[in-house]
Amino acid sequence: MRGGLSRQGKAWRLAAAGAVIAALGYGTVLGDDDLFPFGPMVQYAFSIPPDGEIKSLHLHAETAAGTRVEIPIEPYYVGIRRAELEGQLSRYLARPELLQGLADAHARIRPGDPRLTKLIVVTKVITLRDRRPAWTTNVERLSWVVR
Repeated sequence: MRGGLSRQGKAWRLAAAGAVIAALGYGTVLGDDDLFPFGPMVQYAFSIPPDGEIKSLHLHAETAAGTRVEIPIEPYYVGIRRAELEGQLSRYLARPELLQGLADAHARIRPGDPRLTKLIVVTKVITLRDRRPAWTTNVERLSWVVR
């Protein structure tokens, strides 16, 4: 055999390169962040105007102790990351009962914390004036009474 790749080796590499290029093309044109590393990573594709708004998703809860607290949207609190909730927000809006899974995960992961009786998904909106925070509002998106 002469030096270099065989015909099969070249064909395999060409097919692999084509598949990667096709996946990147599909992810860029039609994909979303869930297709990482082939998705467009749109959260980095924009800037906020000097008089714009910064929006972020938060999870609030009412507890059996009678308090209202903010629950970090992290695996060590509710089993998922904030980006997962943000990416699937339309599913949660259509089916608020999916929040029960977060409450169940919280009870399992953090048994020493007060029991959650209600979950509230809130969008925190920070309004900017000349690139500086001018005021903050919380917009309740959905809620679920924990079973």
